[in-house]
Amino acid sequence: MHAAVVADGAVEWQARPDPVPGAHEILVRVDAAGLNAADLLQRAGHYPPPPGAPADIPGLECAGTVVGLGPGVERFTIGDRVMGLLGGGGQAELAVLHERVALAVPTSVSTDAAGAFCEVFATAYDALFTQGHLCSGERLLVNGGAGGVGVAAVQLARATGASVVASVRDAAKRASVAELGAVVVAPDATHELAPYDVVLELVGAPNLATNLADLETGGRVIVIGTGAGRTAELDLGIVMARRATIRG
Repeated sequence: MHAAVVADGAVEWQARPDPVPGAHEILVRVDAAGLNAADLLQRAGHYPPPPGAPADIPGLECAGTVVGLGPGVERFTIGDRVMGLLGGGGQAELAVLHERVALAVPTSVSTDAAGAFCEVFATAYDALFTQGHLCSGERLLVNGGAGGVGVAAVQLARATGASVVASVRDAAKRASVAELGAVVVAPDATHELAPYDVVLELVGAPNLATNLADLETGGRVIVIGTGAGRTAELDLGIVMARRATIRG
């Protein structure tokens, strides 16, 4: 097979051995693969892949057709259209996925869309529900609502019955986020619509103080983005007053 290979900060199309699926793994002929921040960091030498993943082939998600089965696979068969997550190696002609992190692609979903679905929606789902325990009827603030995870979070929250406020810095992108069901504001206007039961923080440290101040009692701040900064002062008095939870 051929793959996109990171070499000295560049990406080259190189021949590599075909991967072999192990127990409960499927071999996928890749038709589309998402491009995520980790891929760019890997190219720059700042993202070491997890153990077992190819050291120099990026790609955390892909979609395609099952062309091989490892021992014990039960959920898929040859010819199935699938999409899924992997620790690396998705940006290649062939990739191996464990069947538990693969999904059948609905007939209504294009291969290109499927190739960029799993990473952002799985990340948003984990943040909102596994960590944030977001429920129907609650109010969610998404700081950074126009990015991939932000867009996914807005849709998941609305489907759950939560109301959503999304902060979007780029005015040109606000209308498209609003079409997904969010009330969209500039980053400096989120306080006007507080309080919030859950804040999904995709920007970073500069928002922490405002996030805490704008929480409903028992509110939760979920931090999964630190592009604007990783270090912030924490007012423990507000944490106690709001009975707040901060997770990430």
